[in-house]
Amino acid sequence: MISVGIRLTDQVFPGPEEPIAVFPGGTENPKQILDGIDKEGVAHIKRIILNRTANVEFLRAESPSRIWVRLQNHITDTTLTFREPFPLKSKLEIRKDDYALAPIDERVYRRCRIIETENENGLIQIFFIDDATTAWVKSECLAIMDEHYMFYPWQAIQISMFGVYPSVVDHSGKLEQLWSIQTCNKLSQILRAFPILRVQVALSTVVFNDYAKPIPVKLFGIPPGVEEREYHYRAMSISQILEGGLPMPAEPEEEAKDDVDSDEEEVLETGPSVRKEEVDNKPPEIVCMDLYDAAFHEIFDVAERDQIPTEPLDIHCEFPKDWKESDDAEEEEKKEKEEELYSKDSLTVKLEHADWDPRLNKIEMMTVKELGEKFRFSEDDKEPRIMLAVEGRCTKSPYEWYARPIVKTGKNKREENVAWGTDSDLREVDETDWMLYGNDQLTSVAEQLDTFYSNTKNRKPLRTVEIQAMMQEKRDVFAVCAVNEEKANYTGEWQRVLIVNCDQFAEVRFLDSGGRDMVLTSSLYRIHEQHCRFPPMCLRFAIHGVSTRLNSGREDGKWHSNEIARFRMCLREDTPIFINIADIVPLPAPMDKERRVHMARHVLMAKDVSYMDETRSLLDRFLNDEDSVNAVRNPELPCQWPPF
Repeated sequence: MISVGIRLTDQVFPGPEEPIAVFPGGTENPKQILDGIDKEGVAHIKRIILNRTANVEFLRAESPSRIWVRLQNHITDTTLTFREPFPLKSKLEIRKDDYALAPIDERVYRRCRIIETENENGLIQIFFIDDATTAWVKSECLAIMDEHYMFYPWQAIQISMFGVYPSVVDHSGKLEQLWSIQTCNKLSQILRAFPILRVQVALSTVVFNDYAKPIPVKLFGIPPGVEEREYHYRAMSISQILEGGLPMPAEPEEEAKDDVDSDEEEVLETGPSVRKEEVDNKPPEIVCMDLYDAAFHEIFDVAERDQIPTEPLDIHCEFPKDWKESDDAEEEEKKEKEEELYSKDSLTVKLEHADWDPRLNKIEMMTVKELGEKFRFSEDDKEPRIMLAVEGRCTKSPYEWYARPIVKTGKNKREENVAWGTDSDLREVDETDWMLYGNDQLTSVAEQLDTFYSNTKNRKPLRTVEIQAMMQEKRDVFAVCAVNEEKANYTGEWQRVLIVNCDQFAEVRFLDSGGRDMVLTSSLYRIHEQHCRFPPMCLRFAIHGVSTRLNSGREDGKWHSNEIARFRMCLREDTPIFINIADIVPLPAPMDKERRVHMARHVLMAKDVSYMDETRSLLDRFLNDEDSVNAVRNPELPCQWPPF
């Protein structure tokens, strides 16, 4: 998560040019601006925010205040470079700060941002956000960027040399503090001499809410031929080289110029010729100071501006006329599939094989009766109960928490294992082993799904229009979802989900690992019939008979953060929990007009929870009157008991 730091007045720090988050006002927390296209049609792409030492490659130096670099493991040349065959559509609407695809080389497109709209010469200024280069182009060469590519951050990172200032000079008849063009050229020459740069982010008492603000860093160069384990010791301070306190790194012998005498003229890359004695007599153009707080780091402009061209390059005029949008072999394969989909007598699309039909593939939710029959903890108990393991990371409130029934070893162990899609021999174990076995069950199912859906032939996309059509028919829509790396490390990359809502994004409930999340619709795929044969491994519960005290009078199911934190602490996940079968009923499905937070389909309501090693129940702990933030008893919420 990206922090936005302290909120200060514009008198101290100017308002953000490109904010990271928005402040709703009052006591509400900041809300991070999400990637993609928002409700107003404005596109947003995050930038990489460095907060530690990193090794980077040099891209471009506008001045010591504005330097562009890129991480060594960037994905510009692979994921974010577009060559034919690739579908390109002309971008007809040109708006300032919008994103597009533009040619960076002959028949090569990359991501760019529109900096300025058409000038008097009919040219548009763009900035390639992954390469840190600027170009003036015709609108005819720009292509629409698919929203999918807005979820990759800028690969180019803007930094600023910390503690380095330009001298005050007489520019155009008045004293100004600007970077001279000679200093900027010299900096570029220095930075290009190093194959690797090392940036050390300067510490700040303020974290700015602005992507456009360059990151203050102490900048070092790694000389050629230095091994990675020696970077820390062999790094050369760029500010000292620029100031003249350190020599430039030695050039390789084959590239050294033997005919250059130290007393002869030194010529900068684009600057005028000056003799060495003249340079020695000139006042210093930069000043280096030892600073410790980057909060008040200043950015300075360049004395001379780039000239605007009157004519664009040939590649920046229009699309290549013979640009291929698809591969011939792929196009032929697509045509064959279309012929298979359509019948000979009509234009009606044939249904896919029943094994992949989302209208037929349904995961049956367990009823309370089935829970009692399949997962009864002990046949000797007078009051039948089930044993569960709580998924604490998924707990959102007393009205939404998740737990997995644990299969009890015993007479019907084989039947119980088959109910979860596993079939391993078990022995009588204690409660610790029961918890471990419950985790093994989840891991086993995750391995089955990963093995099957990791094969690209077994991945069939589930389109948004299909999902929305089935939801309008009041159908439950099940799918498999590709999850992010953090969640996949424990519960597998491919997971069975119930789609709760689907618009620009899809809200899904994870049926085996528990919890809900918003995912890209492109990450949803059709579920195969064989993975619908066993019920969800994780159940969603709501505690009956309690309501929030701090928000008393509210019936929308929203709980205060302090109450949620206390409930998470009381709902233990380090030991099995038990619920009597008689204390479980299904929570009524919500009506269309009653969209409360806690009202959802396939939710079980429980009166209370007990623990193996405690006499106090969950409600006893949670309703402790000694604590001022706990909840109160309310037999009417989340609904009356029994609800039918």
